[in-house]
Amino acid sequence: MQKTKPSVKLPVLSRFNGQPSRTVKFFTLGCKANQYDTQSIRERFLSRGFQEAKTEEAPDYFLVNTCTVTSGADQKSRNIIRRCIQSTPQAKVIVTGCLAENDWSQLKKIKGINLIVKKYFFPEKISSFSQHTRAFLKIQDGCSNFCTYCKVALVRGRERSKRLKQIAQEAAQLVACQYKEIVLTGICLGAYGKNSLGQEKLVDVIGCLEQMKGLLRIRLSSIEAGDVSSELIKCFKHSNKLCRHLHIPIQSGDNHILKLMNRKYSREQYERLISRLKAVIPGISITTDCLVGFPGETDDNFQNTVDLIKKIVPLKVHIFPYSSRPQTKAAEFKGSVNPEVIRRRCAKLAEVAKECRSKFMQGFLKSKVQVLIENEAKDDSAWLEGLTDNYLPVRLPFMPNLKNVIVQIRLKSISGDSFIGEYIDNS
Repeated sequence: MQKTKPSVKLPVLSRFNGQPSRTVKFFTLGCKANQYDTQSIRERFLSRGFQEAKTEEAPDYFLVNTCTVTSGADQKSRNIIRRCIQSTPQAKVIVTGCLAENDWSQLKKIKGINLIVKKYFFPEKISSFSQHTRAFLKIQDGCSNFCTYCKVALVRGRERSKRLKQIAQEAAQLVACQYKEIVLTGICLGAYGKNSLGQEKLVDVIGCLEQMKGLLRIRLSSIEAGDVSSELIKCFKHSNKLCRHLHIPIQSGDNHILKLMNRKYSREQYERLISRLKAVIPGISITTDCLVGFPGETDDNFQNTVDLIKKIVPLKVHIFPYSSRPQTKAAEFKGSVNPEVIRRRCAKLAEVAKECRSKFMQGFLKSKVQVLIENEAKDDSAWLEGLTDNYLPVRLPFMPNLKNVIVQIRLKSISGDSFIGEYIDNS
């Protein structure tokens, strides 16, 4: 496995060793891997005597962990940076993350940024997961797929994996902090161990975590269709802790567009995989990503995506309008799609996705399930919110002292995108 780059002393941290505490506020954009990265950065700051600023408090430092997966992510990252600068002009602003990796020119134009830091300055290790009930544990980074529309391989580098020993140590620490669910994440999670000549595999990580007392759930984050092996499916079938949910990006349901995207599967292969998963793992939920308006996408190409979504009936579809990313192959492709056409297609796909979600959820009404309580509902403190193992969102009448507890409930009704549950075992 590729070794992690040695951490470098960050001047802003070493400067305050032994000094009066300073406050810092963190902002994270993008994926679960980025959230993990922020936690590792947070722990390094706190270990050097910094304190995390309260929500309403003006901090001494801002740290913004950026995302560059879409042009919208670029803009949102810049907006948050500017908001930090404007809200507290006297504060120092540190910027890191994917936008900082090779788009320094964008960031240098923003007056008020004090330091731009590449991620290898920070160690990749966590001992807790601030403000979360479920802990994200990054076991892999980088991508070698080079999809023609995507900058991730350019900013995150080639695939690399953590040693199983380090993963086990981090997981044990998280379990000691009373986390009941760990979400294994990575930029290309299914590539875990591929650069170790097969010595360690994703199923080995799952097997290791299965043995940990106190850990009740293991969840996988996004995984590519080609990485869902027979061995992994067998692991799902026999595991007592592996959550019945997989996020498998599809991007397009048209073979011609998939080839242009450099996606390494066909619509037929994807459909067969989902059918097999549903046959072997009853109740499994599938969530996915779709990219709409890729260069050259015709109405017929788009309709193939719609038809495939209807066939697989996912719980949720994340819909992204295509945006040209500098330095990618697709940026040079001809046949750009009119933005208004993209907008209409996104709206149509959203309607289909909503219908699929409703259809999938209807199949679980009146079921008895277990829910991990995560927090009080944001809009109404009379409710609690949580997730089933297969990623169904549930709202429950408020009861004290249930956060981070798994409760037995019945799915009584559906309200909007969530179930309303009722307790069936209050003991």
